[in-house]
Amino acid sequence: MSVRNALAPAGRVLTGLVQRVVRSLVALMPRDPNRWVFGSRGDAYVDNPRYLFEYLVDRGVAPQSEGPDTPVRATWISGSPATVDRIVADGRPARLRRSLRGSWEVLRAGVAVYAFDVSDINLALTGGAVGVNLYHGVPLKQIEDLVTVGSASRVYHPRTPIDRLRAATVYLARTVPNDVVLATSEEVADTMRRAFGARARSVVIGRPPRLGPATVAAQRRRTAAGDGPAVLLYAPTWREGGFQLNEALPHLEQLEAALAASDTQLLIKGHLYDRLALPRRSASISLVANDEELGAILGDVDGVITDYSSVMFDAALIGLPVIFYPFDLDRYRRLSSGTFMFDYDDLVSERVARSFDQLTEIVATGAWRTMVFPASIRDRVWGSEPAVHNGPTDEAPAADPANRELVRQITELASDRHGRHRRGGRPGGDPASASGRR
Repeated sequence: MSVRNALAPAGRVLTGLVQRVVRSLVALMPRDPNRWVFGSRGDAYVDNPRYLFEYLVDRGVAPQSEGPDTPVRATWISGSPATVDRIVADGRPARLRRSLRGSWEVLRAGVAVYAFDVSDINLALTGGAVGVNLYHGVPLKQIEDLVTVGSASRVYHPRTPIDRLRAATVYLARTVPNDVVLATSEEVADTMRRAFGARARSVVIGRPPRLGPATVAAQRRRTAAGDGPAVLLYAPTWREGGFQLNEALPHLEQLEAALAASDTQLLIKGHLYDRLALPRRSASISLVANDEELGAILGDVDGVITDYSSVMFDAALIGLPVIFYPFDLDRYRRLSSGTFMFDYDDLVSERVARSFDQLTEIVATGAWRTMVFPASIRDRVWGSEPAVHNGPTDEAPAADPANRELVRQITELASDRHGRHRRGGRPGGDPASASGRR
């Protein structure tokens, strides 16, 4: 082991200590409730923060307390130059996390919106901002304090002095309270409260912003359904030790034959933290980039194959068939999630392939078309009211009521904490321009 590798753990602890001090200091600075910063996991442009960000930027939404002439100034923050360039090319403001302008935007922002924790944006510089956790999925599996197995269990339940030191420094972001945590129903809200404990100061119930575009796209696809091939999406979740595509789909020729028999195309979308590769090119099987937005894909497919991913709940809401393929269930329970929010056997009953051979048979016969997600569980996740989305049309972008209500609630918190920001008063000017450049 090199000296550098040996000292790396100590360096991470020291970095965490510095971040803790800086975060406490910047919490004393005045912030503007009309400035909001956004970010997501892995520096990617994905998840609920992306769609609330686009809603604010594209519609010029103003907080009700500030009037129509002072819309939210929303900025995306990422450590990836490619992500920043992509957003700016689309005409929306984005900054690099470690740039001067990016740091200034975060320091001035009264609201920080993220998908996992504040490190999606900037752990040290968000101290004092209203933290809004638009969690990236519905927790079928164990999350946060509910985790009892795998490496994360030592983060949320440190057992030794070293574990406790790492939890307080290296994993400091996991200890930061969230002023708002989004949940989809009362039952999911109860799970979130147990999972986050005191780190969830308030849990609000609403429709995740990511589902608006997916719902509209799915409606349009059903309306325009033609004679082309069906499209299935295979979206496995993250698991301890990583996902191995050749273990899940061991015989490509057998799968291709099943797809050909039912005139079907297969898209494979790995988890954001997984890197997948096909052993060879295929005319009927395609890989989707792991940092592609899953919500955008859902609206363009006819069914979903998954295992333990919360994509099943999104698919159920927009009326897509769901095929469960838990080929490694025992190992997953042992290493990744000891329990589930719902009884897994009841959830997958009559819509499950427990082996690769069963999966290819379901695909070949088209039996997946009748594998409807259980309505009783769908309603426990989303509520019993039918989904309503007043989303964008071909003629004009309409405000999504769920987004509007979410913005209203966040605005109230930001106004209570930071008060109204007056131009020209304390705090002062802005060295960064209002353009989208880094």
